Amino acid sequence: MNMIQETTPLFIPISSFPDHCRQLAGGNLKPLVDIVHELEFKFYKAEKTLGILNFSDTPYEVLGLKGIHVRLLDTVLKLRLVPLFDWQSWKHEAEQFYHDPSKLYLLDIVTLGKILTVLLRSQGIYEPGFLEEKIKDRFVLNLLKAIVHALQKHNSVS
Repeated sequence: MNMIQETTPLFIPISSFPDHCRQLAGGNLKPLVDIVHELEFKFYKAEKTLGILNFSDTPYEVLGLKGIHVRLLDTVLKLRLVPLFDWQSWKHEAEQFYHDPSKLYLLDIVTLGKILTVLLRSQGIYEPGFLEEKIKDRFVLNLLKAIVHALQKHNSVS
């Protein structure tokens, strides 16, 4: 870590977010891709070896996901994928995707960043188990995959 990174704010104003995303090179996405792979592997393992299809009532420990939300937060904050904007006014838009995460893959990186912001901010304000719930119902996995996809597409265009 150099001094520049230490003084970099974690949250980027929404107006600067598209430029920031253009600067994220494919190699910088490895920590994010690692979390995607870990989630996919743990879900696959729980389905195949434990026969669990609905993870909502399954403890993190059983799924092997203990500590994943800490790594997730650390990764998205270090990559600065959480734009700063009036997220509470946009909460309803984000929540529309909770029930149909397949639509996430059609969104641009700014919209995906907004959804990530709403998700993380909702965790602290509304219910402490919110992020865990969204990890278990695979929404976070779909969101991260859509973000990686959008960033890779974004980078191949520029």
